[in-house]
Amino acid sequence: MKLNKIFLLAGIAVSSLWMGACSDDDDYTPGKPAGKNDVSFVDEGGKTVLALEDQAFTFTVTRANGDGELTVPLNVVQKPDFVQVPTSVTFKAGETEKEVEVTIGEGMENFVEYAIRINIPEDLTNPYAETSGSPMYNMVILKEDYAPWAEGVFTENVIFGQQWEQTLEYSAIKEIYRLPDVFAPGTHFYFKWDGTDADDQTIYFCDADGNKTVKFATGYVHATYGMIMANILADKNWMGFDSSDNTFYFPMEMTVSAGSFGANYETYTITSKY
Repeated sequence: MKLNKIFLLAGIAVSSLWMGACSDDDDYTPGKPAGKNDVSFVDEGGKTVLALEDQAFTFTVTRANGDGELTVPLNVVQKPDFVQVPTSVTFKAGETEKEVEVTIGEGMENFVEYAIRINIPEDLTNPYAETSGSPMYNMVILKEDYAPWAEGVFTENVIFGQQWEQTLEYSAIKEIYRLPDVFAPGTHFYFKWDGTDADDQTIYFCDADGNKTVKFATGYVHATYGMIMANILADKNWMGFDSSDNTFYFPMEMTVSAGSFGANYETYTITSKY
């Protein structure tokens, strides 16, 4: 898997504990008791990518037991105006899960991320219970038309010297090809291509808006040197698609602030098309 090639670094924060003198004048406010109903969202949220025509999406709320009927307020902390979230969810007797539909009205722009934050009242949650759920739901929604265009194999020749299966996507609206999550989740490689295999074919890397770029972050963070950058060397080396082996050739030098890891062709070989 690609994740096996990515070092996931976790920082450890060390806190100092101070022993101070206490007095009878210190104010103390006890915390609220844990909610007996133990209501939570099934997950913490994340990113939901919607099709251009989608007008709704759902999330799930759960409770620890199905005793009686229970109405749970949903506190919307943040949302765009065009999004409508129900103000509550009602569990009927015996129900422990409920699906909640969020509707999307006019005003959502394509290729723009919007944040939604919802929480459950504290007296209905139980922070001490062993559960995989969360009292807070944080979601980013995005509409785009990227769809799988081909399946293939990406061969990395500079840093890892390895290869892995990789989907190639295409946006008809933006006329951009995208290799999603190549080295790290959330970091994509974007490029424009005229669809030919001519020696002088038009092909270049770009940002998410289609602007040509010759250097971009790979998403891979080296433990010592930080973010590794991909530098496109198409000005001195041929770059393009070769139909004889169904392969894209991308000349790249991988660098960090301290210097270079080397240069070579990174390749993507198409094994099937949609």
